[in-house]
Amino acid sequence: MAGAGFPPDTRLTYRIAETWLLVLLLAFGYAALLGLLLQWLVGWPWWVALAAPLLGGAVVYAIEGGAVLPRKLVVADADPAAVDDRRLFAVVDRLCALAALDRPRLKVIDATWPNALAFRLPGRKPTIAVTRGLLEQSDEPRLDAVLAHELAHIAHRDAAAMTVAMALSTSLALAPMALLAPLMALEVPLCRAARWCGRPWKPATEDDDFPMPPVRTDAPAVSLLAVPVLGLVRVSNFMLLAGLGVVLLPPMLLLALPAAGIIARLGRYRELAADRGAAVLTGRPAALAAALTALDADGPAIPAKDLRELRAMSSMTIVALPADDAGAGTGWFSRLIDKLMASHPPLAARLEPLAALSRDLGNEP
Repeated sequence: MAGAGFPPDTRLTYRIAETWLLVLLLAFGYAALLGLLLQWLVGWPWWVALAAPLLGGAVVYAIEGGAVLPRKLVVADADPAAVDDRRLFAVVDRLCALAALDRPRLKVIDATWPNALAFRLPGRKPTIAVTRGLLEQSDEPRLDAVLAHELAHIAHRDAAAMTVAMALSTSLALAPMALLAPLMALEVPLCRAARWCGRPWKPATEDDDFPMPPVRTDAPAVSLLAVPVLGLVRVSNFMLLAGLGVVLLPPMLLLALPAAGIIARLGRYRELAADRGAAVLTGRPAALAAALTALDADGPAIPAKDLRELRAMSSMTIVALPADDAGAGTGWFSRLIDKLMASHPPLAARLEPLAALSRDLGNEP
């Protein structure tokens, strides 16, 4: 149940419900197609496959319930004894009292760029994480507005809702990854074995979660036999991956793109709902508008080398992190895809309802 300080907006509620309907139609539409295929191939009743989105969704939900913040970020629990953190606790406690919410867990990200996000891991308390830059650069009204926005996400249970929606809509589309993932994972043990044999192999895809050991300089005699076998296995693995990729990736993309677009649409409406909730709770829509404008302008201050690592959490931050220019397209099709897949509404689309709400509340002429 949402906190008492976050009254629903009828128009946004209808938009979100409409998008949820699209999520369910897509998920069970894919399941019906799978059922018809299975009926044709093996004679199973087509409706058996309708359970697939629920089963696949449960698996995806469990997988996605892991770490949220990139490992490279230095993150610590907020310290009530520290000056800036004490200010954070004071603001959150006051807003929670207004919204009739329990105080979430508070974390501080050691980063100079300002931003904030809210998330909840399964079975744990909701968490709000803010960067050190946000605490140092925000005045009281803007910090109030940003934290109220994150509390609105918690009150609306947005983290769980988005994870469930993604799990339902993408579980069938990404099912072929169950075949590709083990083959891709085989790279790591092969490269480790080769380095033990004195060969400086590196995985085709670098992954900080699986660091490579140093290359052994005193390779044992058995490496003369082991290295050719490892090479044969690795080449065979590459060939199998390439063949399966050619067959499986096109249908995966065909199925996953509509799902990704619908999930992004749901996320944009939930951002607008959190904006409105924050503005109503604080009674100062203009403060949130000023905060969003400032945060959007500060986005380019994030070091380019960090952007790729941080992109995974961009959909949860109060303003989207800037795109990596190296991978950005400039054509009309690229711009259209960027618009459809955007996790956040454009800044202008967020400022307009805040300005209207400010006029309604009598804060502006």
